[in-house]
Amino acid sequence: MQVGNNAKTVFMRAKIFSHIFRYFLVTTNLLSVLLLVASSYSDRVPPEKVLFFSYLGLLFPFICLLNLCFILYWIFLGQWKYLLIGLCAFLVCWKPVKNYFPVHLPSPPVREDVVKLLTYNVMGFTGKDGASYKILRYIADSQADIVCLQEYLAGRSGSALTAREIDEALRMYPYSSVIYLKTFGWGLAVYSKYPITASRKVEYFSENNGSSVHEIAIGGKTLTLINNHLESFKLTSQDKEHYGDFLKATGAESFGHLRNTIQRKLGPAFRIRAGQARVVAEEVRKSTSDYLLVCGDFNDTPVSYTHRTMQGELQDAFAHSGTGLGITYNRNYFWFRIDYILYSPNMEAMNCTVDPLNYSDHYPVWCYLKLN
Repeated sequence: MQVGNNAKTVFMRAKIFSHIFRYFLVTTNLLSVLLLVASSYSDRVPPEKVLFFSYLGLLFPFICLLNLCFILYWIFLGQWKYLLIGLCAFLVCWKPVKNYFPVHLPSPPVREDVVKLLTYNVMGFTGKDGASYKILRYIADSQADIVCLQEYLAGRSGSALTAREIDEALRMYPYSSVIYLKTFGWGLAVYSKYPITASRKVEYFSENNGSSVHEIAIGGKTLTLINNHLESFKLTSQDKEHYGDFLKATGAESFGHLRNTIQRKLGPAFRIRAGQARVVAEEVRKSTSDYLLVCGDFNDTPVSYTHRTMQGELQDAFAHSGTGLGITYNRNYFWFRIDYILYSPNMEAMNCTVDPLNYSDHYPVWCYLKLN
């Protein structure tokens, strides 16, 4: 009799634990759904008003992954009513999800009646193992019609590439324009096979970053090109090491370092970048050109106030013709798409591609654009 009572007690405890565990999972699933919806539309909230949503936008891919895990779990258990919760959440957030993780079949190779645009943060041509010459060789061999460079750096002598050396390597581009952002050589550069008729710097607050506007004549039409390198988080190598340590082994010390970095650097950068994005968006609004391109290093993800503000009525080339995550930053576990090509609706993007070249801390991004 005692053995029967013990077995009954164990069974009851197991049943109670099962109910508690199920309740915990369902509650966690509901919270993850709420986070998914909030992060999907976090780009509508200016960081100057509520900074929390900017951080939530950074976490968007991880929140998507968490919800996907719940969907697979409920499928495995055959719990269709709980599965419906996750499916409805992704349906509500379909557009942000589709733009963050696009899937497109590659278009046939096209070279007629299109413009190939390449944007590349070259990290000052300061990569290791001859990366500076590899970058120049890659650009020269790319057959791009227009090349936009961020963190362009030309030295006067020594180990740094000189402007003369860069121009000689890119001599297939008869037109070029460099807008310097700092006194010692850092800037934004545009190389073009089409005439650049005007260039100027966009005026907004920044100590190290900037944007430039260029007018390019193509077949009797005018294309306005805005090349951007928006405010970075200014993370030092030590900050990035702390971030990597936190991902490898979560602990109180590594979390403390990470939290301190977030408070000191990420928050202010979100706010500064938001103001810069609004200035560039005003440049877009005022443009009367036949075609419009906005590209470069935005230093923010596809689900961000910066990206939403910069895009406005424009189209995102990778979201419309690329496939996958399109990660463009490749160092210290900061695997995000932060480099973009945006274009006016009277153009059509084809085969937007991120080339995984480790010559810089950014990968180059290119696409074909048909001018309708």
